[in-house]
Formats: sequence, structure tokens, C-alpha cells
Amino acid sequence: MKTVLMVAEKPSLAQSIAKILSRGSLSSHKGLNGACSVHEYTGTFAGQPVRFKMTSVCGHVMTLDFLGKYNKWDKVDPAELFSQAPTEKKEANPKLNMVKFLQVEGRGCDYIVLWLDCDKEGENICFEK
Repeated sequence: MKTVLMVAEKPSLAQSIAKILSRGSLSSHKGLNGACSVHEYTGTFAGQPVRFKMTSVCGHVMTLDFLGKYNKWDKVDPAELFSQAPTEKKEANPKLNMVKFLQVEGRGCDYIVLWLDCDKEGENICFEK
């Protein structure tokens, strides 16, 4: 049986969606980060029986920050931030281990469905790697 991983923007939304789509017939457990639950149930996707795993992120997964001297806002010319300043992409909240959590939950999945808001936050989550 194939597996569909579904990821919502908030834990409460993941729980509500899973309850509705499973008609209340689901099992839930906390993920490895202890902050996000994983709700599992069976159903149909693209005309075939599948196992659904519904979970969420907690806030942003990644953040972008300036490196070194450019991170001291009172000591840098703001114009340099647009032309010269290198940036670094890093995990937004390392204590939540969101990247590892999503990697573990995504392992072995055949499809991914993103339940995100149609705004810049949802779009950013969609393209975070």
C-alpha cells in the first residue's frame, strides 16, 4: 500500500483535517520532536487505497540571516545589505528539529500533499529545503 504524507501549517489544523478525512477513525502519536503529532489512517488517493500520515510544521522551518559583520545592524551601511551581504539559510528553531522530523516522516512516502495558507508564509514553507 502506498503512503501519502500530508503536512499542514499548524498542529491544530493537521489534527482537524485528519479527523474529518478519516471520519474519526485514526491513530495519533507524537513525532520525534515532541511538538508535532502524526495522525494515521487509511483511505483512497488517486483511485487507490493508501495509508495517510497527516502532520504539520510548527512555524517556519528555515530562516535566512546575514553573516558576520552584516548581522550587526548598527555597524553596517543598509545599502550593503542589498549588494554585498552574504546570507545563511538555517533551521528557524533548532530545538524543534523540524528538518529531521520531516525527513523521518517523509521516508518511504510516495506522495506529499501540502495544506498551507495561500500567503507568503505558506509559500515559503512550500519551497524550504
